[in-house]
Amino acid sequence: MWYIMQSIQSKYSLSERLIRTIAAIRSFPRDNVEDLIGRGADVNCLHGTLKPLHCACMVADADCVELLLQKGAEVNALDGYKRTALHYAAEKDETCVEILLEYGADPNAPDGNEDTPLHWAAFKNNAECARALLAGGALVNALDYNRDTPLSWAAMKGNLESVSVLLDFGAEARVLNLKGQSPVARLLALLARGLGTEREDSCLELLHKAAGQLEVGRGSGLPREVARD
Repeated sequence: MWYIMQSIQSKYSLSERLIRTIAAIRSFPRDNVEDLIGRGADVNCLHGTLKPLHCACMVADADCVELLLQKGAEVNALDGYKRTALHYAAEKDETCVEILLEYGADPNAPDGNEDTPLHWAAFKNNAECARALLAGGALVNALDYNRDTPLSWAAMKGNLESVSVLLDFGAEARVLNLKGQSPVARLLALLARGLGTEREDSCLELLHKAAGQLEVGRGSGLPREVARD
């Protein structure tokens, strides 16, 4: 049995075992992150599309995130998708977000689609992560490749908590994307498909107050905004 385990382990470098351990792939139950780093595992080595720090944020392991940063992980490094670790943390865990920001993470770093961490926090409705990002300098009206703001991403999902936080920080509810859609139009499209609940209705009320009067165009079933007088 010992020989078999040694044979399996010999197929992977220490750096490969590091990211497997972080991802909780239990091929090596005796491995631990600090020990692997101490034995020479590279904390900045890219494996497939991921780096160790990105992986730790994906599994929301705040202790591991801080350890990797203490051991020299590059806080603003990009993975294979041109995303920083903060993009993953923004979806998952407020503590990870705060640690990354403390170590100098760029709250406005764009990924390959020009999405910022705040876009992803809004889309996943992680309002506490959104709040931490905004407190750390994230631009509330940042634009992605389609010129959608984080508020638009939150609105298209009817994410009440994120919409509320973004509006509290001054998000603009009347910004139009490249298709001429505003955040309120995105939410109205959701409601027009019959997918709304009381939460989405409350979300619409918040956006209504921020953007002015709204109505849904009759006949076509498409949302239409009425400009505020």
